[in-house]
Amino acid sequence: MVLNRRTFCWFALVTIFLSDVSYSSVGRFRDVFKANMVLRNWRRKAEEQRVRLFDRLPQNIESKYTTPQVIANRGYPSETHHVTTDDGYILEIHRIPPKGTAKKVVFLQHGVLQSSGTWLVNPSSRSLAILLAEQSYDVWMGNFRGNKYSRKHTTLDPNSEEYWKFSWDQIGNYDLPAVINYILQKTGQSKLSYIGHSLGCGVFFIAMIKHPELNAKIELMIALSPLSSFANFNAIFRVLTPFTDPIENFLRFLRTRVLFDSEIAGDRLFDIACEQTYTQARFCRDVFIIVCGPNRNNLDPALIPLMNANFMTGTSVAVIAQFAQNYNAGETFQAYDYGTEGNLQNYGSTKPFEYDLTKITAPIYVFSGAVDRIVTAKDVDWLLTKLTNLKGSTRFEDYNHLDFIWGTDVKEKLYDKVLDLLSS
Repeated sequence: MVLNRRTFCWFALVTIFLSDVSYSSVGRFRDVFKANMVLRNWRRKAEEQRVRLFDRLPQNIESKYTTPQVIANRGYPSETHHVTTDDGYILEIHRIPPKGTAKKVVFLQHGVLQSSGTWLVNPSSRSLAILLAEQSYDVWMGNFRGNKYSRKHTTLDPNSEEYWKFSWDQIGNYDLPAVINYILQKTGQSKLSYIGHSLGCGVFFIAMIKHPELNAKIELMIALSPLSSFANFNAIFRVLTPFTDPIENFLRFLRTRVLFDSEIAGDRLFDIACEQTYTQARFCRDVFIIVCGPNRNNLDPALIPLMNANFMTGTSVAVIAQFAQNYNAGETFQAYDYGTEGNLQNYGSTKPFEYDLTKITAPIYVFSGAVDRIVTAKDVDWLLTKLTNLKGSTRFEDYNHLDFIWGTDVKEKLYDKVLDLLSS
C-alpha cells in the first residue's frame, strides 16, 4: 500500500496523540491543540448566544397590566367607572381626570376586538390618551360590552348564550347612549368630544341615528378610519364572507359564545409565538400588515406584546358576522341580518334595517388611510357623501388601519391635528 504525503502526515499526527509518549514537546503541542479546539467551540457558542441575546425582545411589564395600572405606571391618576345599560350590560370605562380645570371632556372609543388600553400601547410621547391628559383634557376611555373589562350583566350569566346575543346595533343603541349620558352627568358638562376608531365610529353613527337627541351633546366627533359601508373590504378574510351564514350556523350548533378571546388560550399563544424575540415580533407585525395594509416600518416590533395585550379581547359571533353581512350587502350601512323571518320580527321587513347616515347632525371630521384594507378609501368616500355636517376630511396616503392608533409617526402626522381641532 502506497501512502501519499498528506495521508502520511495525518497518520503520524493521530499516532502521536493516541500514544502515551511522554515527550514534553509532544505533550505541550497536544495541550495547545486541545485548547485551540475548546476556544473555537466556545467562540462558536458565544456567537450563537450573542445572536440570541440581541434578538431577544425586551419584556414590557405593561403588557401584563390593566388599563388603570398602565395609566398609573405612566405617572397619571386614574378612575374606574361602571355604567349599566338599559338592557342590563355593565360596562367598565376608564378615566384620566384633568390636572386642575379641564379644557374639555374627550371620550375615546376603541374598535372591534380591542379595549381601552389600545390608546396606551404607544409610549406616552405618542399616546393619544396621555397627550390629551397632558393638555388638561378630561379623558374617558370606553370598553365594548363583552370585552375583558365589560363582561358583567345585572341578570345574565356571561357563560350563557343569551348574554352573547348582541351585534353592532346593541352597542350603538344601548352602550354609547348610556356611557355618553353618564360622563356628562359625572362631569356636569353639556357636551363632550368623541374620538372613535373603526367600529368605534360605526357604533357612534348608530347611536346618533337611533337617539337623535345625542347629536346636540357632541361638540365634535373625530373619526379615525371610520366604519360604515364595508363593500370594498380588501383584507385576506374576505374569501370567507360568502360562507357567513353556514359558518354562523355551525358556531351556533357548537354553542360558541365568545369569539377571539385571547384570555381563553391566546395570551399563551401570543407569548410563545410573538413575544420572545424580535424575529418573532417582526413576523407577527407582518401578519398585522397582511390583514390591515402596508406601511410595515410604522409599527414598532418592540410594542407587539402591548398590542397583543389589547387585541382579541372578546366579542360575540354576531358582531363578527355583521362585518361579513355588510360586505355582502354592498354600499350600505345596515343592521344585523336575522334572515327573512327574524328580520320580519325585528324590523317589519324581510331585509335588515338600513341606517340613514344623512340624519346625523353632530359635527364630524374624518381621517382615513389610502392603503387601509379594512376600512378602504372607497368606503370612506361613500361615507363622506352621506354626512350632512362634515367639517373636513384628511387622507394619509401611507396609512393602514392600525397606523391611526399604533403608528410610530402618529403624533406628528395625526394627533397634533386632532389636538388643533379640539382646541379650535
